[in-house]
Amino acid sequence: MRLLCVNQFGINLGFYMLMPYLLAYLTGDVGMAVGAAGFLLGVRNLCQQGLFLVGGTIADRLGHKPMIVAGCALRTAAFAALALPANVPVLVAAMAATGVAGALFNPAVRGYIAARAGADRVEAFALFNVFYQAGLFAGPIVGVALTAFDFRYACLTAAGVFAVLTVAQARRLPAQDAGPAGPPTTVWADWRAVAANRRFLAFSLAMAASYVLGFQVYLALPWLVGGAPLAVTGLFAASALVTILGQARTTAWCRRRLGHRRAMPSASPSWPRRSCRRSLSSTRDSDGGRRPRCCARPCSRPGR
Repeated sequence: MRLLCVNQFGINLGFYMLMPYLLAYLTGDVGMAVGAAGFLLGVRNLCQQGLFLVGGTIADRLGHKPMIVAGCALRTAAFAALALPANVPVLVAAMAATGVAGALFNPAVRGYIAARAGADRVEAFALFNVFYQAGLFAGPIVGVALTAFDFRYACLTAAGVFAVLTVAQARRLPAQDAGPAGPPTTVWADWRAVAANRRFLAFSLAMAASYVLGFQVYLALPWLVGGAPLAVTGLFAASALVTILGQARTTAWCRRRLGHRRAMPSASPSWPRRSCRRSLSSTRDSDGGRRPRCCARPCSRPGR
């Protein structure tokens, strides 16, 4: 459990030391149009979030540890490829591989924690999120120092972080049994069971909307601050610091006073209001004029 928390810190450290600054690299050094850069970043998100079901299914069959190790290894190669001389095929392949890697290790990590934590999974995921946010806090700070010299330094450093994580998980992470206890089932049977759970599907749709809003932190907000590296770093650091300081206490208070059925809905209404305010403000220039629509759309990730 502790190793996976440290692993998640390293994942976010490596990821966020370059992703917040990728849009500026693509549109500046590489010379891509904003729309093309946005499409490329969208490919990365689609390959990750769009393949979570596949990654989770494979983890159920092969076990969590192999998928965690494979995902970290693939992201090592993907980030190293971003440091190669820029050309469109290499960039597309590297961004797609970055997303596929996340689809491999993200469901496996969370499944591993849920299986190991048992009845204490709420507290376990709260601790996990603290390490998650700590990586988000440290990553942009390291990244802004590296990109001040060259964006490729951030790519190679991030690749090095994932290489260390790959070796550490392969050597130190205990194996986890594949799949739940009971008679074996087919992939289609598992997927049909999920599709038949209407309550879970409704929850999934709600979380999909939450993801759309959450992605604005590293997609639209960098445009709001003009893409300035220090301003982007400040946005990520402030967001992460609030969570680091308040996550454990907030989780304990909500569990004691509200319970999960009331706590989650009570937090969600503030997301649309905040996101709409940011989106509206990000479509206007300081002189009151409107920016082109391409500048108002999300064009760069955090992404988890």
